[in-house]
Amino acid sequence: MTARSSSPCRTAIAQRNRHVLFSALLLAGVSSIAAHAAPTTSPPATTTHPAHATRHARAPQRPTLEAITVTSARTARFHTMANTVNTLSGKELQSLHIVSPKEIAAFIPGVTAVNATSGSTPIFSIRGIGLDDYIGTNMGGIGIYIDGVFAPYPVLYNGQMFDVQTVSVEKGPQGFEYGRSTTGGSMNIESIKPTGHFGGYLNWGYSSYGTNTARGAINTPITDRIFNRFAFSYINGEGWQHDIHTGQRYGAQDILSLRNLTQFVIDDQSSLMLNIHYTRDKGTPVSPQDVDGDAVNGLPDRTIGVGQNAKYNAVNVGDNRASRNENGGGIGINYTRNFDFGTFTSATGIDFYRRDDYDNYDGESVNVGDYRWNDTTIAQSHDMHLNMNLAKRLNLTVGVYESWDKINGAYTSYRSFILDSPNASLTDHFVQQNLSTGLYINTVTHIIKGLDFIAAGRLSYDERGFDGGTLDNTGAVTGMAGSHLSYVNQNHEYERLTGRVGLRYTILPGTLVYGTISNGYKAGAYFAAPVTAPQALDYVHPENLIAYEIGAKTSLFNNKVQIEGSLFDYEYHNRQTLFVAEMPRDITSLSLGLIPRARTRGGELSSTLHDLLPNLDLRGSFAYLDAQTVSSVSSIGGLPLLGNVDSHSALPFAPRFSWSAVARYGIDVTPRYRVTLQASYTWKDNMLVALGDPNGKTNKISSMGLRMEVGPKTGKWTAAVYVDNMLNQHGNTYSFTGSDNSRVQYLQTPRWVGCDLRYNF
Repeated sequence: MTARSSSPCRTAIAQRNRHVLFSALLLAGVSSIAAHAAPTTSPPATTTHPAHATRHARAPQRPTLEAITVTSARTARFHTMANTVNTLSGKELQSLHIVSPKEIAAFIPGVTAVNATSGSTPIFSIRGIGLDDYIGTNMGGIGIYIDGVFAPYPVLYNGQMFDVQTVSVEKGPQGFEYGRSTTGGSMNIESIKPTGHFGGYLNWGYSSYGTNTARGAINTPITDRIFNRFAFSYINGEGWQHDIHTGQRYGAQDILSLRNLTQFVIDDQSSLMLNIHYTRDKGTPVSPQDVDGDAVNGLPDRTIGVGQNAKYNAVNVGDNRASRNENGGGIGINYTRNFDFGTFTSATGIDFYRRDDYDNYDGESVNVGDYRWNDTTIAQSHDMHLNMNLAKRLNLTVGVYESWDKINGAYTSYRSFILDSPNASLTDHFVQQNLSTGLYINTVTHIIKGLDFIAAGRLSYDERGFDGGTLDNTGAVTGMAGSHLSYVNQNHEYERLTGRVGLRYTILPGTLVYGTISNGYKAGAYFAAPVTAPQALDYVHPENLIAYEIGAKTSLFNNKVQIEGSLFDYEYHNRQTLFVAEMPRDITSLSLGLIPRARTRGGELSSTLHDLLPNLDLRGSFAYLDAQTVSSVSSIGGLPLLGNVDSHSALPFAPRFSWSAVARYGIDVTPRYRVTLQASYTWKDNMLVALGDPNGKTNKISSMGLRMEVGPKTGKWTAAVYVDNMLNQHGNTYSFTGSDNSRVQYLQTPRWVGCDLRYNF
């Protein structure tokens, strides 16, 4: 790894052009060789990754059943993969009221997702692997793909999880069959694709706090070879929090999302999908609670905070201008071509996003550490790969990935109260550019009947450029308005060869065991928050991981029973994580740093039972995590931690236990109508959210939900009533020590009661 002081903009563009050209030439050569080597015999079954697949066999003249065919192919592939894969169908997402990727975590074992700010930057982790950063520039160790296009930043998937066909979560290091190199895994969100039949649906719902939800889709065949699907989602609600002095509501929703998919069937072997999407969010941010800010600052109770015994919906925002103004969209193109010997897939996308949000991040009515997030993001990516079956013994995937993104931002922290200066604020003005490329190959060799050997490799190149730093806007820290507290103009490069080897043994059709050893890495990062210490902005080196996993899968009784279990052992080198450090002038602040060595061990078990007993569906999961530091840490960049991190301390975002259960039962009340009852329950153990922070620990979080649907068996319409978090639990989902050393916490959403009406046409 090298660091240069040259302009990151010029360097990143030059490197990007060179690597894109090299990648394109390489895959073009591979495609040409494969085309000339095409066998004349009938092809064996191919396996194409769900994030990019639109067709898995020869395309018929009118592929009206494509959605069903693709779903079946994905399901079969997940059952044979030598790693843990958990899925949720669009029907399950609808019945569980899941409208954002963050909410999936409650029903997927080993996955956590929390909001460390008002909602635009959720923090994901899989088996304790992610990136704990709450800043908008964070790029976690989890790859999130929407219709095959990689979304590097959380804002790029805001509001886009509607009209969904399936969500799949693949665990362990990824990047050997598609996409970007990740340490924790990937989440693939697939929209419902257009078909050759006219139809669609309209859905309207009303729920607690005056929340209206409208969704719909219309599928229109334009010609025999062109199909279009337009879908929308609009959510508007008043907000469930109340300011204890002004009565103002917070947590209001105002999100509009649009998506148009157009499929072009080029010929019997190839098709192209055009995806155009847009999101606009003008809600009012949720505010955290500061429970002891008054006591810490020697003020009467409920002066600037809410006090220790505040109600779950009580906040103290005062005249702080908490608001959200976000919008963005993009275009994606997916192309698939079937050959006699395999399938070529290409996924390309470009997205733009603009946000201007103000968070009452300190939970107090004065400016201790409020944030304004003002940034513009552009991100583009391209993945193309060729999947081949050779001589009925070797399945080969070879591909190339390239992405480039840029953020131009100004993140401001308002600190007039803590710095004893009117209008005191710090702003980090910056431009960050990232370039990632990768060449990958994955092989599955059939050794003997039932036994396969898996070998994969990836050569990755990442470049991170950052130009900016923190300004003392009013001179409250330095005595000189507009002076720099810190400044970074750097470009860091990193190349890494990663790989995977493993064995997979099929005991009988539908039942297999596997074992793999793989390693992955996550690129380096910059911490872009406005902080008073230059060291807190320093580049954080890449994270490396070696993962050992053994597991078993079985599908019985014609897929009515599916069980999946695994045990794993992860060894980290330079684990990236969030620390709480002491800055100059007695200010406490979060910053990114490294744990030289850490380790996570655990196990997972998930199962689904579909119609094993007539009209009854059951789904359950359980996860255990033992995540610990191996190395101790007492400072980052020379800044002492608020509390030292000893060896064998727990790692953040790794709850020791978690489990979920869903039961759904249909009752025929007449020959034509059916009532369906559903009960769900989720539970996660408490967990750390930042190291070295005595307040950085969540509660145990649980939630029970009930739902009742009624409608004709034809599915023409359904009417439903539901209640989420029926027991009205109010555990804190994220807590930390504020800049004035008081305790700040975000609470889970309270009981939510509503009804849904859906009409299918």
